[in-house]
Amino acid sequence: MKYGQITFTDLKSIWRIIVVVVLCQLVGCAISLVVSMHHFWFMNLWLGGAAGTLPGFILGVVWQLRSPNSAKGWIGIACFLGFIAVAVTGMAFGLALPQMRSEMETLTAINQLQAESLQQIEVFERNGEDSIAIITDPESLASFAKGIDDAVGHSPNHPRYTKSWYVVADGTTRHEFEMHLNPRFPQSVIGYIVVKSGNMTVYHGTFESKGLRPWVETHMMKKDANKKVEHISKGSNTSL
Repeated sequence: MKYGQITFTDLKSIWRIIVVVVLCQLVGCAISLVVSMHHFWFMNLWLGGAAGTLPGFILGVVWQLRSPNSAKGWIGIACFLGFIAVAVTGMAFGLALPQMRSEMETLTAINQLQAESLQQIEVFERNGEDSIAIITDPESLASFAKGIDDAVGHSPNHPRYTKSWYVVADGTTRHEFEMHLNPRFPQSVIGYIVVKSGNMTVYHGTFESKGLRPWVETHMMKKDANKKVEHISKGSNTSL
């Protein structure tokens, strides 16, 4: 390893370490896919591969040290590879794993949302500034809770949305969503679980819900044309 460049000769000198790292990564990927901690297969695959990197490096170094070749020229490149293994492991367990758990816990929370815990739902235009509906009707709130209980994890791939809203469900707990209609999923609603603070938006996962589509068509699509704030309560239908 010269002048900060890694050559084929450098990699050849630590082939044992590389082989063991790759094998451990493959085992980690397989285990992670079976356990399936996250709804997106790629996240499971990445976590498993990252988790196998450091153990593979350690086992590879042990094998390298026991090899008959006593030359120590491989130590520099091995140290560099070890630094990468530690960094990847730290990213996996310090960043990716907590995020995956948080997204799945949040998804479970909205699946278990109870109508009794909702006091009102306010619908905004996508920018989150212009309110177009305030819904307090118990039947509408119950319909929302029932519709969203089929939400499953979703991984957008170059999405194209034709309609978008920002929705705040308030009650014993507060849930904020960006909801979109994607022509690729004509029977569903695509939702982003978010938290807005000033101009900052933090995303906590994405879901797809077919059960929520009729609610969106009734309470959002039809009201979207009316730019006045509409207050929907039991026995009333008045515009503010």
